[in-house]
Amino acid sequence: MLPHWDGGRFFGPVIRRLTELGCRIEVVDTLSRLDDSVTSVADLAARWATEAQEADLVAGNALGGAVVQALLPTLDAVPVLLVSAPTKADHTLASRLASIVEADDLTASLRRLAELVAPQGTSVPTTPPVPEDETARRRIAGGMRLLYDLDLTANVLSYQGPLSQFVGERSQLVTAEHVVGEVVVVPGAGMRPQHDRPEFVIDHLDRFVKENLSR
Repeated sequence: MLPHWDGGRFFGPVIRRLTELGCRIEVVDTLSRLDDSVTSVADLAARWATEAQEADLVAGNALGGAVVQALLPTLDAVPVLLVSAPTKADHTLASRLASIVEADDLTASLRRLAELVAPQGTSVPTTPPVPEDETARRRIAGGMRLLYDLDLTANVLSYQGPLSQFVGERSQLVTAEHVVGEVVVVPGAGMRPQHDRPEFVIDHLDRFVKENLSR
């Protein structure tokens, strides 16, 4: 859940490797189509249905991965790759997301986000004060609230295509408890296993692509 779009750097190791494997990549800012009429992950997914149906492989990280799971019934069994993408929320996940959304100001919200994104037990540098930014607050709050009561289990279990999910072993947000299907637990990683353990993720990514995409 990025307060500002970073051009895809959050997914950098995955993007670079897919490009090296010969894939043509389109990276999108899932939250760019969030507005007041979006009240569920399914609503947000509907805004991205056309792009997803045109792809030979669909990948999603965090909220973006939840959106991909909402789109599964519309996909034609293409390979799906998910990273720290919740399928279902429980009280622990919802309350931790709420602790970010309900922080007193943007500085406190970003500090709490940094704490929870890092692997459990990791020391996180103090977030310097930042000016209030309504766009950043709206992105964080609007996106995270969509996940509080999430349950896309039926979509995942009924999907006919190959689907693989990465979660960090030491993630403080999305864990193996919040996903279904084939799960690759990344040792020592938090919510961003592609940055915490890029070599591990890339090794599994290589196998997934080679097994499921014709060259």
